[in-house]
Amino acid sequence: MNFEVVIANCDHVQPWLFLRDLLYSGAESAFHKEEQEIILTADDKDCFLVVAEKGSVCGMLEVSLRNVVDGCLSSPVGYMEGIYVCPEYRGHGIARKLVSAAEAWSRDKGCREMGSDSELHNESAHRFHEHMGFEETYRVVGYRKDLDK
Repeated sequence: MNFEVVIANCDHVQPWLFLRDLLYSGAESAFHKEEQEIILTADDKDCFLVVAEKGSVCGMLEVSLRNVVDGCLSSPVGYMEGIYVCPEYRGHGIARKLVSAAEAWSRDKGCREMGSDSELHNESAHRFHEHMGFEETYRVVGYRKDLDK
């Protein structure tokens, strides 16, 4: 199978939205669309898509720059915000191509490190990250407090 990695643009909004719905289940479509607009217009964010032979989009990786990432010593840090490959396309090296694209993007932006995260219970994501060469730094539970209440 031949696959091409491209940077998402306005023409990709619908298939990208479909993949976002699969990855970030529970978020509303309006939220996804707002985030897509932010990614499309930001200099410090991008989305890589994988286009299969027949033009179907079968994978995505969203990447950003972060000034501070727990466990990283440099700044900025390229950050893998989310990655998804459709199940029927897994096992063909698509995720590796996406991660390689994100690594190159991060280097081009002056990064010496990449960061990522996964939910504590998602053991398959932990194995994936390790397989891609990431090393675990530590585990935390994040909290927030709304100061307007």
